[in-house]
Amino acid sequence: MEGKGVTAEESPSPGRDGIERRIDTRSAGADAASAADMDESMAAPEGEREADAGESAPREPGDPEPGDPEPGDPEPGDPEPGDPEPGDPEPGNEVALPGAWQRSRVRVDARLLEATLLNLRKRIAAIPLVFDIRGADEVSAERSKLLSQIDDYLLPRVRQSAAPILVALVGSTGAGKSTLVNSIVGTQVSLTGVRRPTTNSPVLACHPDDIGWFAENMFLPTLPRVRQEGLARPGRDGLLVLAASEGMTKGVALLDTPDIDSVVRAHYDFAYQFLDASDLWLFMTSASRYADAPVWEILQHARERGAALGVILSRVPPSHRTELVAHFGAMLDANGITANNRFVIPETGIVDGMLPADIFQPIRDWLTETAHREDRRVAVLSQTMAGVLDTFKVRVPKLAAHVDAQVTLRIRLRRDAEAAYANALEDFRAGTADGQLLRGEVLARWQDYAASGDLSAALRGKRGTRPAKGRRARKGTATPRPAALDQALRTALESLVLSVADRAAEQVAGAWRADPAGAALLASAEASRARGEQAEREFESAFGASPGDQGAKQPTFDRSSPDLPPRITRAVSAWQDQLMRLIQAGRKSSQESEPISLVAVVAMLAEPGSQTPGAQGPDETAAVPWELLTPVFGAAEARELTGTARQDLADRVGLLLDEELLRFIEILDEAGPVDPVAAVRLYQAEYSLEAVR
Repeated sequence: MEGKGVTAEESPSPGRDGIERRIDTRSAGADAASAADMDESMAAPEGEREADAGESAPREPGDPEPGDPEPGDPEPGDPEPGDPEPGDPEPGNEVALPGAWQRSRVRVDARLLEATLLNLRKRIAAIPLVFDIRGADEVSAERSKLLSQIDDYLLPRVRQSAAPILVALVGSTGAGKSTLVNSIVGTQVSLTGVRRPTTNSPVLACHPDDIGWFAENMFLPTLPRVRQEGLARPGRDGLLVLAASEGMTKGVALLDTPDIDSVVRAHYDFAYQFLDASDLWLFMTSASRYADAPVWEILQHARERGAALGVILSRVPPSHRTELVAHFGAMLDANGITANNRFVIPETGIVDGMLPADIFQPIRDWLTETAHREDRRVAVLSQTMAGVLDTFKVRVPKLAAHVDAQVTLRIRLRRDAEAAYANALEDFRAGTADGQLLRGEVLARWQDYAASGDLSAALRGKRGTRPAKGRRARKGTATPRPAALDQALRTALESLVLSVADRAAEQVAGAWRADPAGAALLASAEASRARGEQAEREFESAFGASPGDQGAKQPTFDRSSPDLPPRITRAVSAWQDQLMRLIQAGRKSSQESEPISLVAVVAMLAEPGSQTPGAQGPDETAAVPWELLTPVFGAAEARELTGTARQDLADRVGLLLDEELLRFIEILDEAGPVDPVAAVRLYQAEYSLEAVR
């Protein structure tokens, strides 16, 4: 049952915890003895176990006598197994770990292993999990488990390999765990009963000389604990009760964990937390519940983790012992559960709340031998620690793959938003270059202005606008033709910008909502906006609304920002002012700048060379403004002026669209930062851990 071929030697020079340890293993397995047959080992008289393989088995003819050198042992004069070799770690910084390769010796530098674990922990804690993609909840829980295993088990055990072995007694409700703990300790330290107490307060029993290790924050550092005084009593939920007793063997602690089939989820999670921080699992189930699903869930977890495991089948009726033991053993074998130490506790009377000595004594002896025999201790610690680290080879890459998916999602969502607004800018450029704006009211106002003679008079330096007469003059409603054309051009440009911006917002929102994670981001942002609006309404109801806030309401992200129209108006006005300055700097005569700027805008919108292929632009409308601009600037200069004006307008509109795009970028940023190389760092940290092992 216990490992053979495992040696341990101590050096007098001090190590991390006061002694220098050098531990060698001769095989990758932590337990080299053959497992006893389930039917024979558990069908033996109550509590008896099959003798250790290699200790009491008869020798065959030809076997070497005790003390004779075994094949492969070094000859006299050869280097001793403990002698340092080139590249070996410094003495005093070594722990035993079964390697992935079948090597005759495995040496691990404890300090280097600790540093590597700390680096891996840092990378795991820093991974970005900001998007609710498929598997996000599972990955978040897995990250918590990995951090817990590193903090609660691996780092404490690497730092203090000589600390007491922690045995977690885990099992089903009513299996008799607390009774067994009390029997082994020799006093009442854990409450007993057919039904477990509802409190979630596990009890850890150990020798008084060992309680310091468990009382300090080296073991499960984040878990609050209290020392038990007097009779057994539970603590409050989430509290570890420490019970020191002279009846416990030095070097081993027994933990009575919450039931694995508890209906309270917190109790269930608490039990798994202790299992992940334990060196040895002692699983206990009853003859009436060994086939329940929670039993095999925890046993599968033990198999996946590679933990050192012992199994107890309790409350076995003597009349059905053979059948029950055989069936349970067959189920263990069928599920690949390797448990070389298997015990049977029959149905028996309880005396003063404890089992008869001959029932629990084999289990107590096994725990004592495990704590005192260095080869067994090394085998247990090596197997469990290596089992945990072996799972990292699969779990950490899965975590890294999920991080990659997070990064990919963020890049795709941002790319969708940027592409939509880039297309919106191109649509605006096309809309101002194909003559489409010279339709409707713009065309009517231009034709009215050009045909009235006012434009020709203004270009000749004369006042061409005649005073209004009749009813329009009396009412003061007459609008000068230049102002009417200017207003029509402004309205057309502003409408085009708002149209392409709304279309871009609709495209981005639609693309994001097509993905569950993007839809969740938008829903969260809209909910936050709704809360802000509610707060504003409550403020206004108490203190009154500001003049500029009357009726303001934030729309959904399917449309542009509510303040975009006034920003467009300001941008178009600024663009027209800049165009006026260009005209004043480039004109060759003393004509007024305002009529020329209107002609330049019309010429820009109807420039024949800028019309899209196949567009049916108004030829007459396109020709007239150029005929008017050429005498003022010259043909080349007029083309340069309209080209500069078009680029300036596109730049200003691009800034407006960038501000609209920023709404979606802010949603991504508010979700949290996503490090694009976090996955690479995870892979590197896991690779470093494997290299150290």
